[in-house]
Amino acid sequence: MGRLNIMHSEWSNGWGGQEIRILGECQGMAARGHRVAMCGCPEGKLRQAAQAAGLTFHPLAMRGPWDLGAIVGLVRLLKKEGVQVLNTHSSVDGWVGGMAARLAGVASVRTRHLSAKVPNHPFNFVYRLPQAVSTTGEGIRGHLIQDYGLPPERVVSIPTGVDTDLYAPAPPDEALARELGLRPGVPVVAIVAILRSWKRHDLFLAMAQHLLDLGRDLQFLIVGGGPKEEEIRGLVSDMDLTDRVVMTGMRSDVERILPLCDVCVLASDKNEGVPQAVLQQMAALRPVVAADAGDVGQVVLDEQTGLLVEPGSAEALAAGVVRVLDEPELAARLGSRGREMVRERYSLEAMLDATEALYAGILSGRVAR
Repeated sequence: MGRLNIMHSEWSNGWGGQEIRILGECQGMAARGHRVAMCGCPEGKLRQAAQAAGLTFHPLAMRGPWDLGAIVGLVRLLKKEGVQVLNTHSSVDGWVGGMAARLAGVASVRTRHLSAKVPNHPFNFVYRLPQAVSTTGEGIRGHLIQDYGLPPERVVSIPTGVDTDLYAPAPPDEALARELGLRPGVPVVAIVAILRSWKRHDLFLAMAQHLLDLGRDLQFLIVGGGPKEEEIRGLVSDMDLTDRVVMTGMRSDVERILPLCDVCVLASDKNEGVPQAVLQQMAALRPVVAADAGDVGQVVLDEQTGLLVEPGSAEALAAGVVRVLDEPELAARLGSRGREMVRERYSLEAMLDATEALYAGILSGRVAR
């Protein structure tokens, strides 16, 4: 494939799995020789991360989906930079970017990260603006085809890829454990997720309380920051769990933290594609107990690569954690098969290969423009 000129747009000013994927994809495509840039929220954390990584970021404020000034500005930017493919990611930039790409004569892709349902009515044509839609899971793809009415050939599932070398199994870092305040010899049950409502950290804490009530000597690790951080810290205090729960805030060294974790939990009850945090945990040989939300079941194959439990149940999560802790052979098998699956199907290279193929299909006309 020849060198492509690609731009990504992102309206959000936050930092989570979506922004991490955009940055990782841009770094990977740039390493393959493509010209890559981003545009979007001038105050956003993605801009800071992109510039720290040496990538080009064009600040472009977007006040709403019908911001005429932003649309015109993006049309000019696309033409000036000679962009071949624009990849949009959020609600507002999906509209602004989709219309700007059409006006500029540039191919575009809309990446759908969440499994929340997309309303299908005549005024919600945002997913009909791009030439193709990329989703982070098969369930999201199926919804856009069956319920929203997109042609199957225009929708492709490309889960977020994991750097299996970065998240390779490693021995626990005892100095890091001391830094985090973890007690030696006490099993660690962890959740790694941005602190948003649907990640259900409240359910994770209810699970923790249930396990402690059962007489289990455990400690619990909450890795991540986000809009619910102060609320969750308050809940930890209200539940009198401060001596059992460690909250790290946002961390850039998750690959160092995972070897400290005996069990990793995903408590989400909606909106999940294929969660990259779960894939990272599997790559690091960590056994996973996950609620069956969105496309989680695409990778957490019950009793094979993890334990899949009903969503919304602290007791179900607790039962899964107990099994993993009490059955070391099960824990080892889940970790081993999880890493094997990630290496075979969900590596960073697999994601980049699929993304290149999608862009090439659009530009060659194999995906209708």
